[in-house]
Amino acid sequence: MKIKLFLCSTILFCLCISLLSQSTSRGTLEIRFIDIRNSKGIIAIGINTMPEGWPRQPQIEFNWKKKDLINGVFTVKIPDLPYGTLAISALDDENSNLEMDMFLGIPKEGFGFSMDPTFRLSAPRFEECSFRLNQPSQQITIRFRYAGKGK
Repeated sequence: MKIKLFLCSTILFCLCISLLSQSTSRGTLEIRFIDIRNSKGIIAIGINTMPEGWPRQPQIEFNWKKKDLINGVFTVKIPDLPYGTLAISALDDENSNLEMDMFLGIPKEGFGFSMDPTFRLSAPRFEECSFRLNQPSQQITIRFRYAGKGK
């Protein structure tokens, strides 16, 4: 009886450890932004883990000065992101005000999304932009688009 209890306890303990290690898995996401038209301002992103709030209310936000921009390409690494479904919206915030500037409802600054959905003047659905972070190190590319002058 003691052996059965010991084996059951050991199996239960191993299952709990396995589940805990899976739920706390984290990875580094490398994002390569392309087609950036100039070095003014910052690149700002919002990361959503679920459709609620997409894309205007992200759960996680980052921004970077474009000091390392080379030929319209800028690369960043974000460590320690939890594994799971992510969707990313990006802004080429040329005046660094952390807002998408508009003129008559048309974006004046560049924008992009993970998974590079079809271009249109409204935000794509969460499902069109979402991907799974499920590796210790993963890379994606986000292409900027400009509705007005420039690229």
